[in-house]
Amino acid sequence: MAYFVQQHTRDIGVRLALGGEPGAIDAPSTTLGHPLTVIVPGTLDGLAEAMRVAQVFCDEVDAPGLAQANVMTALDEVLANIVHHGLRGAAGTIELTMGQNGRQVVAHVADTAVPFDPLLMPLPDTSLPLEQRKLGGLGIALVRALTDEVSYERRDGRNHLTLTWRVGIDDPKDGHAD
Repeated sequence: MAYFVQQHTRDIGVRLALGGEPGAIDAPSTTLGHPLTVIVPGTLDGLAEAMRVAQVFCDEVDAPGLAQANVMTALDEVLANIVHHGLRGAAGTIELTMGQNGRQVVAHVADTAVPFDPLLMPLPDTSLPLEQRKLGGLGIALVRALTDEVSYERRDGRNHLTLTWRVGIDDPKDGHAD
């Protein structure tokens, strides 16, 4: 399967077909700050490719250590949930667009999985003893704790999740719920 990366410049959108296995490209360039889009299959290999592109983007926009860790951890959780729970082995795609808006890193994830708004999920009750807790919900709570903003919409038969992190500030989110 081919992987597609779309890099936007001021007036031109360039679409490159990158054939072969995951890792077929060494380091896609983001033209420092311009959005970078990767479309991958909804598989573990696709997840790994999307995460590699996200890492390259964070490196190129020089996101500080803790902010970068928050971006990568939250994205890994979101993408893994799509592969394991949303698609459940069915064929599908995940589109990840990474961009920068001033001092914010913005990730937009669109997938062809079943409709699911993670923001409607109640926060898990972590005050209960482990054996009394319901399964699930901790990943979504983690994503909320690691991001500054999260929004969801179902559009054009796809889930659209937008995650935003403030970077280059003195106190990026530390992963603790406020």
